[in-house]
Amino acid sequence: MFPSTGTVGAAALARQLGSWKPDGGTGPARRAPRPAYLALAEALRLLVLDGRVPVGTALPSERALAAHLEVSRTTVTAAYAELRDSGHLQSRQGARSVLTLPHAVPAEPADTGPEADLIRLNIAAPSAPDQIVHDGYRHALECAPPYLAGIGLYPGGVRALRESIAQRYRDRGLPTTEDQVLVTSGAQHALRIVLDTLVHPGDRVLVEQPTHHGTILALRRHNARPVAVGLHPEHGWDLDQVEAVVKQQNPRIIFTIPDFHNPTGLLLDEAGRRRLGEISARYRVPVVVDETMAELALDAPAPPPVAAFAPRGARIITIGSASKTIWAGLRVGWIRTENSPDALTAARHDMDLAGAVFEQLAAGYALDHLADFLPGRLDALRAGRAVALDAVTEHLPGATVSPGVGGLCLWVTLPRPVGTATAAAAAGLGVRIAAGSAFGVDGVLERNIRIPYSLPPDQLRRAIELVGAAYRRATGGASVPDLERQLVV
Repeated sequence: MFPSTGTVGAAALARQLGSWKPDGGTGPARRAPRPAYLALAEALRLLVLDGRVPVGTALPSERALAAHLEVSRTTVTAAYAELRDSGHLQSRQGARSVLTLPHAVPAEPADTGPEADLIRLNIAAPSAPDQIVHDGYRHALECAPPYLAGIGLYPGGVRALRESIAQRYRDRGLPTTEDQVLVTSGAQHALRIVLDTLVHPGDRVLVEQPTHHGTILALRRHNARPVAVGLHPEHGWDLDQVEAVVKQQNPRIIFTIPDFHNPTGLLLDEAGRRRLGEISARYRVPVVVDETMAELALDAPAPPPVAAFAPRGARIITIGSASKTIWAGLRVGWIRTENSPDALTAARHDMDLAGAVFEQLAAGYALDHLADFLPGRLDALRAGRAVALDAVTEHLPGATVSPGVGGLCLWVTLPRPVGTATAAAAAGLGVRIAAGSAFGVDGVLERNIRIPYSLPPDQLRRAIELVGAAYRRATGGASVPDLERQLVV
């Protein structure tokens, strides 16, 4: 039995589910709707996959949930049974059913597993640049003999990789030495190390809203208290509001994604970076900067890192990763600090000793050869974004898109607040997509969905077409003029 981490009441769960009920659409092409129990099971599954209802949460009784959803108890019973069959619910006699995740490991490669037929539009990550990764591992093999003579544990990271990372910072206008760099197993690992070192359970952490879903999950697992400051979908950061919240709430750290923000693609200008440094110095609050998208400039280059503008007394901790620029399969990230990151290195050693040597050597080679593949990757992303924008215009009329200038995804605002229902319906049509609420602290942002454009063009176009169909299903098949008349009335 998966250990319970709390309970959710029937009324609260009904609010989280939103408009989940299936609909066959309208007009001559009306189709038979999905069975209600399957739609309910899929909506519940998305809640746990998105992290809006934590794994280990005990669900309300079938009778109570049925009453709040205004469906038969048979529908809820069948939905719970469907979740048990898929491994997302565990039950035992005399106890509430608990949400969990399947323990079975999917077949490899991942796209031959149980979701083989789904288009994974919920993942913003590029495929590997084959030749660079191949050459990187060949380079690692050639460099291996001196490392094989030792035990192979380098808590701070292999020196060659730390020097490559430091050089990237120097190239971007931030003087850095290898001694200021700690290598991690990705950006999420880096954030966990920072939280373990600086943040105690119950501490407030200021975050943008929307923000990266993984950040919200990390804060929840650490029992930190996220404090959200809204990010305008067009104008971006309101640093006056950030400073006001810092004064009022006294957060332990500020977390920000200033470079081609995930999910909006927005870019913080030099004045904003300087202001962040001033806030850090004035209120003695560390600013943790996520730069995983910094190299993915599509319309405008990123300014120098935030730390380059920091005044005396500011504390800027910069997180980076190879996942978005090179390949997530390398599992290599890093932390850059103003001084030697001794406390962070000790925390990393306590957590998992050190990272894999070969992956670090391969990643260092790839960073040293970004110019060999990054321009082509950026061209492909620009083409993918153009396909996605055209498809959104065609299949989601009335939707608007944040004017991001880089990164991997579009932040789409729908005409109606049915993001979760659209995601649930899309899964039934063969597309996995992240609802906007996955990027909000309190399950808000229901008018939004995130659409990555890193898929092949034909697959991307088809995926957005299906998302459009899912949106129509979620709104009962009404057209945009119909919706406008309903709102006027």
